[in-house]
Amino acid sequence: MSEGALPPRVFFDSSVVIAGAFSATGASYILLQLASLTLLEGRISAEVRTESQRNVAAKLPAALPYLRILFDSALVEGAAPTDDQLRAVAAYADPKDQPILASAVAQNCRYLVTLNERDFWPPSKMIIVVRPGALLQVLRTQLAGL
Repeated sequence: MSEGALPPRVFFDSSVVIAGAFSATGASYILLQLASLTLLEGRISAEVRTESQRNVAAKLPAALPYLRILFDSALVEGAAPTDDQLRAVAAYADPKDQPILASAVAQNCRYLVTLNERDFWPPSKMIIVVRPGALLQVLRTQLAGL
């Protein structure tokens, strides 16, 4: 990132939010911390929030306070995608994941970070779908260039 450049806008899939809530050492956790520090702009949808809360409550309820802090301080929730936005991405994601892709694109995110990248196949000019570790490597490379 060059001086004056905006931080990259990154859409977090629920798989990454959940992984970050369960571990304080993995790439998902680190990306969420970068969002909390505003070194990247973390975005989610209402669907991601609901799914993350449901899974963390069922599997690790002790992590719910941390998850709430993330939602309040690190992640911005965008509006639900419109029918037109859903149709625009229908060819590029598994049907169950089309709302996620549509939300990420509608929020002008450069990256969609997920642990389920096989469910998404948009052209890179639309959005780049990436695993947490791969996105960390991209960010490290950008920082090394400063």
